[in-house]
Amino acid sequence: MIALRGLVPLYLTINQRLPFFDNTLDLIHTTRFLDGWIDFWLLDFILYDWDRVLRPGGLLWIDSFFCLKEDCMITLQAFKMLRYKQHKWVVVPKLDKDDQEMFFSAGLEKPPRPFR
Repeated sequence: MIALRGLVPLYLTINQRLPFFDNTLDLIHTTRFLDGWIDFWLLDFILYDWDRVLRPGGLLWIDSFFCLKEDCMITLQAFKMLRYKQHKWVVVPKLDKDDQEMFFSAGLEKPPRPFR
């Protein structure tokens, strides 16, 4: 289904909204786009925008997000607040930084939500 609609690579800065209508995308994939340096306010903005454009049943694929171990629980809580179905949820230590950073990868599915 994704191949029929087409895949569109998109390169934007992280502080602007995605140029799509609400509930239109089947898949959002990010690889090392969000990292431990990102501010929590900006992370909330990005997650809200992804939730806005992803259609119900769409997939959010986060690959190799990393954050400091001390901030890991707060950061992961932001993803859990979306209440997406978790197909894959992996948190492992990042081995090249003296065990101070964690890698996070997930495959999440947006649930159907009633219209307000």
